[in-house]
This record gives sequence, C-alpha cells and structure tokens, in this order.
Amino acid sequence: MQKIYYLVLMLCCSSMYAQTWQPVGPIQFPVDISGQINGIGRTCQLKYHPSNPQKMYAVTASAGLWISTDEATTWNKTGSDNLPATSCASICISHVNDNVLYIGTGDANYYGGGYGIWKSTDAGQTWNPSNNGVGNRMALEILMNPSDHNTLIAATDDGIWKTTDGGQNWTVKKAGGQFTDMKMHPNNTFIMYAVTMNEFWRSTDMGDTWMQITNGLNGGSGLGDGCRIAVSAASPNVVYVGTVKDEGTIFKSTDMGLNFTLKYHNPAISLTGYDTNGGGQGNYNFNIGVSPTNADEVYLCSHNVWKSTDGAVNWTQLTNWWAIVHTDMHQWLFSPFQPTHLFNINDGGIWFTQDGGQNWSIKSDGLEATECYHAATSPVTPQLVSAGTQDNGEIFWYNGAWKTNRGGDWGSRMWFDYVGTGKVYYDDGERRNVAAQGSGANVNIPANGALKYAFTVTNPNVGVGGHDSLYLSKNIANAAANVSWSLIFPSTEVIRDINFTTDDSTVIYVITQDDHIYRCDNILATTPNFVQLATPGGTGAAARICPLSAASQIVYASCGNKVYRSADKGVTWSNYSGTLPAVNIIGLLYDRFSTNEAMYLATAKGVFYRDNSQNDWLNYGSGLPSIADIRDLMMYNEGNAVSKLRVAYYGRGVWERGLYNQAAALPYTQFIADKQVICPGSSIQFTDQTQGNATAWSWNFGGGTPVSSTQQNPIIIYNTPGTYTVSLSATNVNGSDAEVKYFYVTVVPPATAQLPMSEGFEGATFPPQNWTNRNLDGDGLEWTQTAAAGGYASS
Repeated sequence: MQKIYYLVLMLCCSSMYAQTWQPVGPIQFPVDISGQINGIGRTCQLKYHPSNPQKMYAVTASAGLWISTDEATTWNKTGSDNLPATSCASICISHVNDNVLYIGTGDANYYGGGYGIWKSTDAGQTWNPSNNGVGNRMALEILMNPSDHNTLIAATDDGIWKTTDGGQNWTVKKAGGQFTDMKMHPNNTFIMYAVTMNEFWRSTDMGDTWMQITNGLNGGSGLGDGCRIAVSAASPNVVYVGTVKDEGTIFKSTDMGLNFTLKYHNPAISLTGYDTNGGGQGNYNFNIGVSPTNADEVYLCSHNVWKSTDGAVNWTQLTNWWAIVHTDMHQWLFSPFQPTHLFNINDGGIWFTQDGGQNWSIKSDGLEATECYHAATSPVTPQLVSAGTQDNGEIFWYNGAWKTNRGGDWGSRMWFDYVGTGKVYYDDGERRNVAAQGSGANVNIPANGALKYAFTVTNPNVGVGGHDSLYLSKNIANAAANVSWSLIFPSTEVIRDINFTTDDSTVIYVITQDDHIYRCDNILATTPNFVQLATPGGTGAAARICPLSAASQIVYASCGNKVYRSADKGVTWSNYSGTLPAVNIIGLLYDRFSTNEAMYLATAKGVFYRDNSQNDWLNYGSGLPSIADIRDLMMYNEGNAVSKLRVAYYGRGVWERGLYNQAAALPYTQFIADKQVICPGSSIQFTDQTQGNATAWSWNFGGGTPVSSTQQNPIIIYNTPGTYTVSLSATNVNGSDAEVKYFYVTVVPPATAQLPMSEGFEGATFPPQNWTNRNLDGDGLEWTQTAAAGGYASS
C-alpha cells in the first residue's frame, strides 16, 4: 500500500516542485508494543449530530475539528487546519442546519487561552471569528437553544456569555468565574447548570441570569479543585456534581439543583488517582456521566474508569490507567440514539463501550492529532521516523506502520545516525534500535545535561555529542556498552547545535547560546584544534549551524529569526534572511546532493527554500496545517526519487514532501516477485516498482534462466534446487540505483516439499495431517492429498 501511495504522488509532481505536503501520521491508531495502553492524540470534546446517529464531531486539543459519518469508526479532517495556531475546546452544531458550526478555541484541559469563538457556515471548511463582545475568552462549552438556533450560551474561562443573533454579538450574563462545565435540564431547557473550579450556578431563564447554589454543597470538604455536572433524561430533576477535591467527592440533587446531599466522600479511597491511594492531577483530567436510562448508573473518570449503580454511593473500578482505556480522561458521552453506546474521551483519543464499561474498543482511526514534542527521521532509511509525544510515549514509523514503544510523556530530542540500522540517540544518553523494536541502552557519554549529537555522512562510525563540553566517538556503531568517548572540547557554554560538513568527517561546527561559533578542521586528530568565531547574531533564543562541503567553505547559521551565510568557513557573514517572517528558526538543512546550494529552513509557522539561483526564500510550506506549531524539520536524503523533507507538529503529527528539485533525483529501485519458494522448473514473475521515471533496467538472476534481463518485468525459470540472490539496477536521466535481495528465491527439491502448499482450494481449513476427501458444495469435486508437491487432483 505504501508503494502505491508514493506512485500516486509522483504523478502529481510538476517539473520543479516535488508533490504537495502529505500527512505521514499517525493516521491509523498506532500498534502498541509498549505494554502500556497507547494513544494517538489528545481529544477534548465529542458530540453527536442533533438528528443523525452516525455523525459525530470531535474537538482535539491541537488538531482542530474532526467529523465522523460512521459513529466514530473513521474520522475526517475539516478546514480547521487553516485556523491560526491555537488549541480547541468545544463544538456546537446547529440543529436546523448542520453546515453551521461554532468552535471554542483555547485549551480546556490546561486552561489556556485562544482566539475566542469561531463560526463556520460550510460544515467546517472555512471559519471566521464570531467573538464580538466575548473576545478571546476560551469557551469550554457552547450550548444552543433547542427552540432558537440563533441563541447560544457559552461557558468560558471568564464568565458566561450569550448571543441571540447567531454569534454576531455576545453579552456577558455571569461576570467572572473560571467555568469548567455547563449542562441543560433534559426536559426544561430554560433551566441550566454551570460549575467553576469550586462553585455551582443555576439559571431558570436560558442563561440570562444566574444564581449560586450552596445548599448541601459544603458536605465533606465542599467543592474545590475542579467540578463537573451530570444529568439524565431518566430522572430529569436529578443533578450530580462531582469535584476532584479529596480524591473525588460526589453530590446529588433531586430537585433540579436547588439542594444537594453528599453521596461520596472518602479521601482514603481515591476515585481520581492512579490507584485507590491517590495521586490524581486535579481539574485537568476529571469527568462524571450518568446513563440516560438509569439515573442511578453513574460513571466517573480521571485516570481510571469507575462505575456506581446506586446513585454514586458505592463505586467499582473498571479499568487501570495503564491498560484498556488511556488515562487523563476528559469527557463521558452517551449516545442520544442508542443509550448503551458510551464514549470516553481522553489524552489518547476516543474509547467506546456498549456493555456498561466491561469491554472497550478504540475509536480513533483517522484522528491525526498527535502532539509531537520532538522527532527525527533516518537520513538513510526512507520510511523510518521516531517521535516523542505528549502523553502518548515514543512512537515510531517503520515501513508504513506506526508503533508505540513506550508510554507517558516523551519529550527528549532525538537523532538517527548514518549507519542505517534504525538506531535513535536521545538527549539523555540513551540509544535504542527502534526498527528492530529493541530496548534502550545508555551509550555512556560522560556529559551532563541535555545532549546534542552530530554524525558524519562519510564515516558512519564517527559521532560527537555533548551538552557544553564536546565528546568524540570513533565507534558509535558498536554495541551501546562498547561505545567509547574522548573529551575533545572542554567548555561551559551550552551547545545549541553541532554539524559536520557533508564531505569530510574531520570538519565540524558548533554554535552555542553564548553567541559563539566554533570550528574544528581536524576532529579525528589526537589533539583537535577548535577555532572560536563570533556569531553574526544573538543565539539566546534559537540557533542552528549548517555547513555545506569542506571544499566549498560555505556555512549557514541561523540566529533567532535571521539566517546568515559565510563563504570563508565562518570568518565573515552576510545576512541571508531576505523577507523571512520574524519568527525564530528551528531547523536548517542542506540538500547534500544538490549542485545549487539548496537550503531548507523551518520556523514553528512554516517551511522555506532557497538556492543560489534565487534572490529570496520561497514559501515551501503551502498546504501545511497552520492550526498547530512545527517542532522539528527533518530530511531523508539519499539523492533518490523518494528523498523527503519532513516536519513534526505538536498536534498534527508528521508530514512530508519531496525535495524542491526532485526531477534531478536518481531513481529509487524496488522490485517484488509473485512467489519466492518454488519447485524446480517453475517460473517467477518479477515486477519492477522503481520510483523516479526509470527508463532502463538491468536484472541479475543467479541460478535463473535467463541469468540476466533488460526487461522491466521479466519471467524467470529456475531449474536447480538452491537459494538465489536477485538484483535490479534501474536507470533514469539522472543516473542509476540498485537493489539487491539476498537469498530471495528458494527452489525446493521435490522430496523436501512441504504440504499443504498455498492453493485455491474449496475449503478454508484443512486437517493438520493427511487430507480427507471434501465435497463442500456438492459439485462432485473432492480434493485428495498425494505425497509429492504439485500432486493435487480432483475426483
């Protein structure tokens, strides 16, 4: 599937630009190999369409709004990708026209601000501010009057606001208060309930006026630390208020929120912690829900799922935070169409149960909302990316599939070497072979603080690393315990970036946060000599260093939001910023196969390109989401047709695009065979899957007939038992690339052929030993087993 994906994209290339940006993912929910429940992205709110039981809307923290048309089985993005960089907290769908949507921006979990309320009139494809009066306040809930689609009430981080003209103007109805939840009475929508961190409020006139209710809410230690509300159509006058305080405290009203009684308060048995001993995280992750058919069936979530069947008095724990359902939970949602359908929304995505919480399934496929702290891509393996994420551990992409190899927050910076075996180095000194799904081990670099690494192209065994002082390894490819280091540059200046020249493993540049650049031309010498150079700009905020070839003496450096070029190994500099936006530069990369000084840079807001034929930087980020910030710029580049520029987002996962002048790239040679194990005298169809407009092919088939071929898709006969290697060299107008598959074809002697072999039999299952006659469909044909391969017959 992945090969087809690339082929389709190649058809879209123009003569200069290599395809558009495409998401790498995660798109489908990652495969978990960590032993701890994993996730795809932080989700804040989920709602059903007012009348369509299959249509649902999910608001993610950093990836905007997503819509499902199959009750959360798959998800599709909307035009919220084009919003300015912000989090999203809430969604409201018009009950008369579902093209009309309102979204509350800001982070309801971390209680961060945004850009107020925005409105769409085309089902979320385009958005415009709808916040006159309410300003940039974060609306954590927006509810629409069921009788008037122009009347909406918003509970915000600063009061409750109302509009009666479809969001054109908002007026404050409850001044002040950091609200955390708002609900309507199930039958009488004039009655509304809202809570802050430590208060309960009630309205009887559709949110025009509000009264604080305290009757009965001072039981235990009272409200505090964050509150939530639950109501049920089964008993419309029942209101539950839950608070995080004292490890989870629950109050209940039976008179529409006028008076409450304490139902659960036992600080010794935590409902909000990692276990019953406590350890919760406060308002950030907490919610309660109640069944629409039984008001005594109450659910609570924080780290784990709890359930009560007696009106919140007694509780049973249904999940553990490390298993089944992802922790850091934010919402319960019962289907208004199928009351047994219950969703849990959390930092990992969306989970679903239809048996009261006994069994759970993941409903997050297609929800591209991964918040990457940092990421790296292998420079020599096309489909290999590692990323550290918010609350979803370290994930890696290898040969088209995403997997999770550890849980929790993983914020380390990371680097791949040029060895090509899938080894990732982390800023804490750990190394892990993610491609082999190996465990981590420390490479024993004797440095303090968060490390930076650099590896050479021309000598993959050489690497350097350090936090301030710099250390050299000449055997970086060894087993982790056998990697050795030597101190080559003692320093107290914190390193911002390190980089080798692309053609000489002895030349290295270091840029520090103290406005210094250092260059060494003999890094492998017994006593390396570092020359101190002044930087062309301040490096306190951000800095990158990127030399080209040692022979050219050209080096680029970014300092804050400016980029500079030197043609004399960093002695003098010229400002090369052009009309770049005034945003700190976070990545600076050189295409080492270019002949025109091709450079790429990234800021949190976009990607830019420039070569020596251009007078300014070109926006190379067209088509990328703007709602989230880019965290890292990466490149896989072997000078071939699948070389890729990649970015990692905090909120939209990893994206990729071909290099600027992809038309000048070598082919990327690949092939497959229709079978690999055959009997003597059988033939194999070989199929070329080379990318990059190949025009000539040269095959070699040791043991085959013919032994070589220049056809694109030859058919080869193998007569002699044995194991054989196959190679293909493909050529385009720019040159050639080869792929060799060792021990790829096996010709099995007849006496050793194993039965059964793969054939299109009539039955789906066969006995493990001797076959028996079968006549499944009564057509008179029965299969029997014989002793020799190929000896199948019908009778």
